[in-house]
Amino acid sequence: MPNASHRGEFEGASAAARADRPAIAAGPALGTVLTLALALVFAWWDPAQNRWPALALVVALCLDAVARIVARSVRQRTGVETEFRGLRSPILVLGNAMGIGAALVAVAAGLRTDLFPLLASALAGLVAMGACARLALARMVVVIEAAERAAAEAKKRGEGTGR
Repeated sequence: MPNASHRGEFEGASAAARADRPAIAAGPALGTVLTLALALVFAWWDPAQNRWPALALVVALCLDAVARIVARSVRQRTGVETEFRGLRSPILVLGNAMGIGAALVAVAAGLRTDLFPLLASALAGLVAMGACARLALARMVVVIEAAERAAAEAKKRGEGTGR
């Protein structure tokens, strides 16, 4: 699993990284708020044209928020890091730099307002794909941890019976 370190590996480095990180990351939260504001402004500006793309963007942002909450709870429960870091993918990087994506969409849509539906739909798709990737990683971590726990219990039971 790339970028997901097991509890035993790099324990000191991950503890130091967790100590330096604030409880709520300002970058993703600020980017989410900016993107939400962008969707609402454009939906208010021209509801006939921008209502559905703005709604798609808001739904994608909600899915992203849920995915981040799930990933954080999995990380707290298992101790395995579930954040994407250092990936060269616009789908996954956008989640951590969503403010930049919102700013680009705002500038482009501000210059040509007829482009907002296309840009908002594309941004919603990227945000939703990143959220789905986060949920998939969290699920993999939970399944692997459960399998490791079951194997350890089976090994204990096997040793306890004298085999």
